Amino acid sequence: MFSDTSTGFMKETALSVNKIKAVLLVAICVLALSACSSNKPQVSVDDTQNFADIKTFHIPAPVKPINATLASHLSSTITQHLIAKGLTPASEDNADIAVVYLPSNSTKEDGTTLNLGLGTGSFGRSGGISLGSIFSIPVGEQTTLQQGLQIDMVKDGKFIYSASGVVELESKDSISIQNKLDELVIRLLEQYPPKK
Repeated sequence: MFSDTSTGFMKETALSVNKIKAVLLVAICVLALSACSSNKPQVSVDDTQNFADIKTFHIPAPVKPINATLASHLSSTITQHLIAKGLTPASEDNADIAVVYLPSNSTKEDGTTLNLGLGTGSFGRSGGISLGSIFSIPVGEQTTLQQGLQIDMVKDGKFIYSASGVVELESKDSISIQNKLDELVIRLLEQYPPKK
């Protein structure tokens, strides 16, 4: 039914998807740790990588489901900033790197993290809107909602650039969250490409 070429391609595709899933699992752990530390972005770079050789990128859909509007907005914002840095969007098969992102949120009360979840959300008097978050708690006067984001660049199944950061949300509406995520994208991609 399938030729050897198509079977080989399907196996390669399955391996690539599994590698990206593994990368995202590590990203979740790194993001959880970085959310507990300072608000300064944490950036890691593969020093052996020649970033001048990277010309194209592809942003796959998030492995963990998040709100489609938020996913589209993040993908568009990351794409705009990478284009401004001289990279060109390409199909998955023709891209030099895959750029994966993972939003998260956490709440803090008196400096102590109470909860951590994937996605992002906003909360109103009655529970409000949830943009793909996995928790929904009322945000009181002494509780701070933080929005986190991790952006990873993967080449041949290997991390070459990883940046994560957190911003505090002053307002909990969707527009404010998007604006804060835009600021975070700028900060996370600020050091790309790394200068040697």
